[in-house]
Amino acid sequence: MNIIVILSIIPVIIWTSMMPLADRFADLNSITTSLGQILGLVGMSLFSINLILAGRFKWLDKHFKGLDKVYYNHSRIGSIAFSMLLFHPLMLVVRYLAISTQMGANFFIPFNDISITWGIFSLLLMIILISFTFYIKFKYNIWKISHKFMTVAFFLGVIHTFMISSDVSRNTFLRYYILGLAFVALFTICRKAYFDYLVNNNFKYKVKNIIQLNKDILEIEMEAYHKKMIFTSGQFAFFSFKSLLVKSESHPFSISSSPNDNNLKITVKNLGDYTGRLFNLKIGDFVMVDGPYGNFSYKKAKKQNQIWIAGGIGITPFYSMAQSLESGYKVDLYYSVKENLEAVYAKELIELTKKNPSFRFKLWNTTERGYVNGRVVTDLSSGLKDKEIFLCGPSVFMESLKEQFVSLGVDIKKIHYENFNF
Repeated sequence: MNIIVILSIIPVIIWTSMMPLADRFADLNSITTSLGQILGLVGMSLFSINLILAGRFKWLDKHFKGLDKVYYNHSRIGSIAFSMLLFHPLMLVVRYLAISTQMGANFFIPFNDISITWGIFSLLLMIILISFTFYIKFKYNIWKISHKFMTVAFFLGVIHTFMISSDVSRNTFLRYYILGLAFVALFTICRKAYFDYLVNNNFKYKVKNIIQLNKDILEIEMEAYHKKMIFTSGQFAFFSFKSLLVKSESHPFSISSSPNDNNLKITVKNLGDYTGRLFNLKIGDFVMVDGPYGNFSYKKAKKQNQIWIAGGIGITPFYSMAQSLESGYKVDLYYSVKENLEAVYAKELIELTKKNPSFRFKLWNTTERGYVNGRVVTDLSSGLKDKEIFLCGPSVFMESLKEQFVSLGVDIKKIHYENFNF
């Protein structure tokens, strides 16, 4: 986050060097104008950075130690940038209101000044899109399309920034700094939208086998056409299936196969429209795979004595890790399901316990035994001291267990999970 803060305040530093601060903040009109300018400069810088964070770069995944952390910062920075850009014109209009209410109102009327008009359209589009995000629950594919219009809002904002007479137009260094950030942001968006598609830079697979593990869960095995993707157990990737009966949009799934397997496997639960359609896949269907991503791996932890807790379909990364568990690690895996029929890979995990005495598997039926909780895990695993805890499952499940373990004295840095629900 430090680099983001630095990048966002550099234009303010340049701005302060252009004239004495005493003149910038001499009276109410100059104070509100200066605050409006600062909000505009920082808001546009953060808007650029926000789009860069959405580029799904692997180096960002590594830097933030997980793509979920990247998306979390993307969401928060987007909110801050929007707030700043929203208050940017409200601060600037004060000097017009000081003259007359009509002049203040005219400031927000489009087409009076074409340079301001671009800014008005940009802000209106942002307001509409943010409203959709917070108040209307679209399906993932519709939300993804609507979210792309944020780039249009950004582009309109960039036009406004460089057309209007301001400190940006008067200072070459400031102008090229804002332009540089904007160019990188737009290049990032174009790269994901067009370059990757045209170059076909992702891994190419085809569906080799499909097994319905139970009425709701499907295992999809894929074979690489040429080069297979190298990953660490616990990671995930984005999969785009090219099938007549499945939309080609890209969706993230945890990898359930071992890194040592020749083929790639994901295990999917029917949770809605898209995942339900995956049951229509056919052998031979083409698959584009973008990955791997994520920092959720037992190898990343400092301690080799670990506790893994899975809720429902959250077993998939743990199944991958269990198959490739290295010597020296001691693991207790708790698998929480409503009924035993939901427990995919239970037999395979029991077989792994027979081969590795340092790996213990505990199937937890919540209908019979109630919810798995921190106190039960503490007792069954002979305490929590010097142990790392990994959680995967529904967000409520993970948050509840995290709070329980923290209350039991576990250092939050020793609790590992990935959460994309924000």
